[in-house]
Amino acid sequence: MNIYTVYQKYNKDFIAYAKSITRNKDKAFDIVQEAYVSALEREEIFINMNEYQIKGWFFRVIKNKHIDNIRKLNKILLYENDEIIGIDGSFEEEVAINDLIEKLPEKNKEVVLLRYKMHLNSKEIGEKLGIPSSTVRSRLSASMKILKNNL
Repeated sequence: MNIYTVYQKYNKDFIAYAKSITRNKDKAFDIVQEAYVSALEREEIFINMNEYQIKGWFFRVIKNKHIDNIRKLNKILLYENDEIIGIDGSFEEEVAINDLIEKLPEKNKEVVLLRYKMHLNSKEIGEKLGIPSSTVRSRLSASMKILKNNL
């Protein structure tokens, strides 16, 4: 059985599985495509496999690709001592983080920039913006969730 036949027969199953673990249609399609690329790069391993072994191989690769993507995302943002930092401080990571911050709602972006770029604490940010420090912490928490979901 070749890759094209597997694609024709099981693509819907692979997409459904990827959607179930990513909970995102676009990410699911991307992961399945990555699995096909991996299969094409290693097509010789399928010569001695039956149809069910090939299908199992794809499901395992899809799961592993998803785990790899999660690990990559977690490396971009580390939450240590309330600071957002790139794992190696690379230019690409810095640009990616700044782009994500720019997409935040204005009130969230403001507290994130004051906290992580100006290194102010929540009390200082609250005084500067005229809001309670508990609101600052709430906005920071909401911002982190938004950033994490957008990665």
